[in-house]
Formats: sequence, structure tokens, C-alpha cells
Amino acid sequence: MGQLFAGFVDDAALFPPARESLETALPAYRAAVGDAMIGRFLCPASRVAELRTQLQAEDLLDLVVIADTGVDGLPKVLEDVASEPRVRLRGIEIALPEDADQARAATVTIASLPTEVPAFLEVRRAAGWHMVIDGIAAAREAGAQVGAKLRTGGLSADAFPSPEEVSDFVAVCGERHVPFKCTAGLHHAVRHTDQETGFVHHGFLNILLASAHGGAVEDLVMIDPVAVADRVRALTEDERQIARRLFTAFGSCDIDSPRSDLATLGLL
Repeated sequence: MGQLFAGFVDDAALFPPARESLETALPAYRAAVGDAMIGRFLCPASRVAELRTQLQAEDLLDLVVIADTGVDGLPKVLEDVASEPRVRLRGIEIALPEDADQARAATVTIASLPTEVPAFLEVRRAAGWHMVIDGIAAAREAGAQVGAKLRTGGLSADAFPSPEEVSDFVAVCGERHVPFKCTAGLHHAVRHTDQETGFVHHGFLNILLASAHGGAVEDLVMIDPVAVADRVRALTEDERQIARRLFTAFGSCDIDSPRSDLATLGLL
């Protein structure tokens, strides 16, 4: 069962709502990196120079660069990363411009990205998103290492997609064999209501199950942790492989809660 969650959680401690300092986030990541669940360290492109000043001599950091400064600034940042022996670049994540046609912007963005590094394009919940997935699928057929990224939460209620929206996204990615990552809001395993904000959060196990079952919305709305855990245990080996080929990882600014939840549910 543990292999199902290998490298599943990327450390997003530098991002909201945690907004940890590098002085705090890096030691915490170093301490957790022996855990098979823990994947890569996420760092904004604008903070890569600062990151390098915080590295230790023995570090070998699996890094994903979040292109917060856009495509234009990436070449210099990636040069800096390539020249840093204490870092291994494992990917790039980039949001498509909000003021542009998504499908067209995706085509331009993909063409400008380095082909040797996996990249994930954040797809906005707006008109044309299906065409973005189509474009990513076409780029993959041509040999590009590119996937999709879905924002599953945030600091306001409207940042959380509905179960139906998540279901559609997962189903379309599955049909087109496009791997995806998720970001924001997935600190816990099972769908739940945050008692402080009242926001209903998706659970990463719910999305994992939906990924194994063609985007089934019934998986996404389950709120009983025991029932969800039993459904995960019931996955066949083929379904587990399908789920993780599709849902590759999610970013969490809290890397302790996902493991704690799985331990509580008896899934580790």
C-alpha cells in the first residue's frame, strides 16, 4: 500500500497559507525527505537565488521551480539551477496568463519551455480549458514532457472547484492520458469542512480514487474517512497504477498532515 503514495506530497511550505521562511522550510524538508511519501521542494523562481544561500554543503535537493515571474524570466533561473550542484531540477510549474486565451497561451508556453524538464501548466477553470488539455496531449504525443495542474483550493471560497468540476478535469485528463498535479487545499486525505473558514476542502484520497475510476464524482463527494480508506484498499493493482500515472503529486504547505491522516486510516 505504501508504494501507492510514493513521492506523492510536494513541499509547498513557501506558499500560502503557510508562507514559511526558507530558514524554517528547508530544515523541515530535510528532516522529512527520508519519508517515501515526500516528493519535491517547491520554490518560486523569484526566490531561487535566496534558496541557494540557504543550502548546505551536503544538500542534494529535488527541486520544482514555480514560474511566478512568467516564462520570460525562466531561462536565467534555470541556468542558475543547472549551475548549482546541490540541486536537482525535477520540474517546472507555470500558470497560464489570466488575460489571455488559455488554449493559445498554452501552445505558446509549451513551445518556450525546455524539453528536457517535466513541466505542468496550471489550467484555469474558465472557457477553453478542454482545449488546453487537448494541446497538452498533442505536445506529449510529439515528445514533450508536459502535464496539467489543477488548483483545488485557496484563500477564498471561489478558489475551490466543485466536485463536478474536479470530476470533469480528472476524466478529460484520463481520456487524453495527460498526467496532472494538484495544488492548494489538499492538506487532508478526505473531503471535509474547515471549522475555521467553513470552506469545504477536497481530499487527496478522494481525487486519487476518482483518478482510478475515470473521474467518478461519487468518489469526490465521500466524506466518511473509513469508507474512503476501505475503497482505497479495494483498488486493484491496475487501478493503483492508473491512479498514480494520472495523479502524480500534490503540493501541500503542511507535509505532516497527509502522512498523519494516512497513518490514522491505517493506510501506511
